[in-house]
Amino acid sequence: MKRIVLIAVLAIAGRTAHASDHDDNENDQKARALNLTDHFAFKSPADPSQLSLIMYFNPRSLPGHQYFLSTNARYELHVSKVATKTTTPTAKDDFVFRFEAGQPDANGVQQITLTVFRDGASLGTHMGSTTAIGPSKKGMITTNQGSVGGMTVKYFVGPRADSFTFDVIRFFQVRSFLADRFFGGPGGVGNASASLAPNCRGDGLLAEGSKGPDEDAVNLFNPPSCAPDFTKNLNVTAIVLNVPIAQLGGGTVFDTWSTISVAQ
Repeated sequence: MKRIVLIAVLAIAGRTAHASDHDDNENDQKARALNLTDHFAFKSPADPSQLSLIMYFNPRSLPGHQYFLSTNARYELHVSKVATKTTTPTAKDDFVFRFEAGQPDANGVQQITLTVFRDGASLGTHMGSTTAIGPSKKGMITTNQGSVGGMTVKYFVGPRADSFTFDVIRFFQVRSFLADRFFGGPGGVGNASASLAPNCRGDGLLAEGSKGPDEDAVNLFNPPSCAPDFTKNLNVTAIVLNVPIAQLGGGTVFDTWSTISVAQ
């Protein structure tokens, strides 16, 4: 694959679509289980003939606490075939992999219905189940696999550690400093006296003899050695799907994205 466009999209009430960042937070229209965070697409390291698609939602999930998929939602992974890496994206649904969940049982497991669509037509369904938080922590993963309309599918649905890493407090400190320095002051032409607190290692902004995270002497951000990660020890709910690239209608270049939608 030469190009994969990674776009996470959240559709509310089947009516509007909004690009999603890692964590938009819940609101009256969007519960935690509808909070889409990240989307990943890559050749499987274990088998490069497989396309791996991953959707994250339920951000900031507490360790040890069971979270569920919404039973009123469609969690969908979309694949659009692309001729070349410079072709304009069309957002055409050549393939859609739709995951729908039933009510959780006494063990916190939900039955999953995976429906595969090609060019808008259903190829069929496959029944699987989620992995609950207890087994997931022990590495006892439920791997669902089978065939839908001649397409081989292998998937996991359940809680995993959040792989996203971000020093959110320092990010906002740096953003505020840069906005003040370049656009603050009288007339909005920049405030030369704008300052930024030393980083977590104690380095000043232009500390002589020290190196920032990008190996120069400008210390905007915290170095990895002490930067706090706001997702540390928190989980997400993940849908992980593997499908053979050869079964995606030919070609090796795809645009992919995720959506979560609920009926009105």
